[in-house]
Amino acid sequence: MHAKAHNTKCEILWSARNQEGVGTTLGEEVEQVNSFLSRCALTTKYMTKSVRTDMLTVHAMGWNDRKNNNLHIALSSRFSKTVKKTLEATESLKMMQEQLHCSDDTLKQWVGDVKQWASSGDVLGLQNSIETLFVSICQKKHYLYRQNDRNKRRQKISHKISQLKKRLLQEIERYNQLSNYDTLDINSVVQKLSSKAAESMIWPWQEENTDGVHILTKKKIFDQQMLLSRLGEERHILLKEMMQHCVYINDSLKKVQSLMVTISENTQTGRFSEEGSKGLICLLKGRIQDLRLEKQAVASCYRTILHSEPSPWLGGEEEGEIEEEERNWQHESSSDCEDDTDDDDDDDDDVQV
Repeated sequence: MHAKAHNTKCEILWSARNQEGVGTTLGEEVEQVNSFLSRCALTTKYMTKSVRTDMLTVHAMGWNDRKNNNLHIALSSRFSKTVKKTLEATESLKMMQEQLHCSDDTLKQWVGDVKQWASSGDVLGLQNSIETLFVSICQKKHYLYRQNDRNKRRQKISHKISQLKKRLLQEIERYNQLSNYDTLDINSVVQKLSSKAAESMIWPWQEENTDGVHILTKKKIFDQQMLLSRLGEERHILLKEMMQHCVYINDSLKKVQSLMVTISENTQTGRFSEEGSKGLICLLKGRIQDLRLEKQAVASCYRTILHSEPSPWLGGEEEGEIEEEERNWQHESSSDCEDDTDDDDDDDDDVQV
């Protein structure tokens, strides 16, 4: 609600596009999972609690498996779209700067002005409160002896004036703490109030702005700059996720291989039977083969998307790490395949003997 449907200041402060470090995501993953699990509502309506829990668990595991199998495709697609949108946003920002005759320094200044304007909600409320209290005190003092002929009534109004004056001074102190530029002198305000003649006061925020540029024009530049910043963050996030995906698959393969070594050692010591160890090793070899195929598919997909994009938005450290990881994968895969062929040849020799 505060992102779009409230007002412009709330949109600037709370919109996901204006939050640093979030990229271009809007938290849609949670909504997708809830929508996927909501299909179990009718089918599990009359089930017992244990069966319903099992059904939801099966659906959640299916979601995780499908996401794991399509992760490299989704990351590659998002990375390609992010790079294209980044180029388009950069060109659009340059065109807007040329139309408004805005330099890079002016751009930074306008972005800061929009942020300050949006964050001045409390300051604006204090300004209105200070003006209202000042006018109210002046009016009550002016009509204290003109419209009231009883001391009892005058005493009540005087007490009210003193309360309003205390509140005014408190509001001025709060305003001076929040405001970074225009501060109020409490002594000058008190002197204005203590004077017999009602004097109008020109507040610092009522002075005209010398910039001459409308805040909505600055907001257009601000929105485009925020979009460009979020796209850059999204690119780094996707590269980091690609790297983590590569490392995860490589670690999984090493764990399965170490488990095979452990099983073979336990078989030699007599902890496992030969038939049981053969069955476990057969299952682990199948798992290793699946991981190798997944590794090749992931490496090929990431290599294609990284080399097909323009160089100005690539060439970072993350890309070099991913390519190095791919080369290590290829080397390990070739060595593992040679080891497997040697093991198969040894098994054939044993059979012939």
